[in-house]
Amino acid sequence: MKISVMHGLVGVTELHNYIWSYLRGDFLPLAKRVITKAILESHETIPSEIKIFSVPHHLAHAASAYYFSGFNSATVITLDGSGEYEATVIWKVKDGEFEKILSMYSSYGSLGFLYEAMMVGISFERLEGPGKGMGLAPYGKKSLYYDRLRSFVNINSDDGIPFYISDDKVIRRRKYYEIIYQAIYSKIAEKVIGGKLKWDPRGELNQDAVNIAWAVQKVTEEAVLATAKWAKDHTGEDKVALAGGVALNAKANMELHYAKIFNDMFIFPAANDAGGPIGAAAYVYEHVLGGKMKRQRLKNVYLGPEYDDDVIKKVVQDSKFKAKYVGDDVNAVADLVAKGYIVTWYQGRAELGPRALGNRSIVADPTRKEYWRLVNDIKGREWWRPLAPSLLDEDKGTYFKDPVSHEFMILMLRYKDEEVCKRVPVTCHVDLTARPQTVTRDQNKTWYDLIKAFKDIKGEGLIMNTSFNLAGEPLVETPQDAMRSFALKGFDAMYMQGWLIYKR
Repeated sequence: MKISVMHGLVGVTELHNYIWSYLRGDFLPLAKRVITKAILESHETIPSEIKIFSVPHHLAHAASAYYFSGFNSATVITLDGSGEYEATVIWKVKDGEFEKILSMYSSYGSLGFLYEAMMVGISFERLEGPGKGMGLAPYGKKSLYYDRLRSFVNINSDDGIPFYISDDKVIRRRKYYEIIYQAIYSKIAEKVIGGKLKWDPRGELNQDAVNIAWAVQKVTEEAVLATAKWAKDHTGEDKVALAGGVALNAKANMELHYAKIFNDMFIFPAANDAGGPIGAAAYVYEHVLGGKMKRQRLKNVYLGPEYDDDVIKKVVQDSKFKAKYVGDDVNAVADLVAKGYIVTWYQGRAELGPRALGNRSIVADPTRKEYWRLVNDIKGREWWRPLAPSLLDEDKGTYFKDPVSHEFMILMLRYKDEEVCKRVPVTCHVDLTARPQTVTRDQNKTWYDLIKAFKDIKGEGLIMNTSFNLAGEPLVETPQDAMRSFALKGFDAMYMQGWLIYKR
């Protein structure tokens, strides 16, 4: 919790008291104030007594992964930058009881800090950088950067842990964890580029940048596999659930999937800190309040606010765009996509987590190779960023090697071969992989029907799906957000909760 959240919540004297509480490690007074403000802004009645239960960071992550996996007994691995003092934790969980098997401190076990430091070093932003780096890495190759990075990262450590990140010349003080990882970047890059790399990510690819991205991605994959093998050996479980910011690394998850270390795998869709409150609430419900969580697999995350049809209708009419109401009959939308229209798609409740899953999406024909650059350009993204597919669940074996149903786009898969990729080049990254969403009609009827209608026209049960937002912005939330983004950029049409809106 950053101190800056206090501004606007409290007066000056009270602010000092909260700062002092924060510095002592007592977050409860601030938490109570934040909760009270949230209740007031929701126009709800404040309870006479607010009870706050503290749940450790990694336990909250572990609970989010376990309680929504459908597993009764499993290994849970939480991989993060840092939570309190830990970065990587392995748990054995059975019947809702969490046993911590291994705790790796942030000073030597943070894949999140390592990845962030490498990305900041090549001029990406701290939080968005790792996601971009994962897309940049396949353009690179093994180089001296990998060899140098591995000299700091001991995989299959002799210290009884799966990996160990070390720069012995950096003083290890608790509040300076990140300096260790920044120093590692400096030491692998200083002899070649002299420090932070200056390049234009929107221009031509820089060979140093792509090779550094390749190196840290490869090391992350190796460390994740080593952690999984260690966990399997020390827990004896044949199922694994993952959470924490590093669990959003879909390519590392792919390597874990194909390694077949576990028989089944679940990744909590809001794996980063956005999912922490959900895990904390589930844990408190069962361990403090005496409830019992259902042991069911999470199948969809359409959990955002709802906007009724009258609100949607008014926004459409106020826009002055040509529009007609088509309801759930999305054949006309599929026809536009097949004809080359780039269509924004807005319906129902927004998705939890960082991925667009058919309620806040941009769709396009995946067979038109030039649309890779075009869609990225319209959104304001770097041209080399990959674009994802959404496909009919029953067709996953048509496109991918050894696929599993995966609804949340945090597991990459390999296309079957280059010929399959040539059929849908917009959604095939340079390493012949994709981060797919499999869709059933039960999960999202209208979204499924769109893909099915497109298949009836073009023969491919797969469409390009990327998030409905512009560069640097979150996914659109309200109908007004959607109309603004649609109007600002070069989209051709929009489906908005039953309305088909045309720009041209």
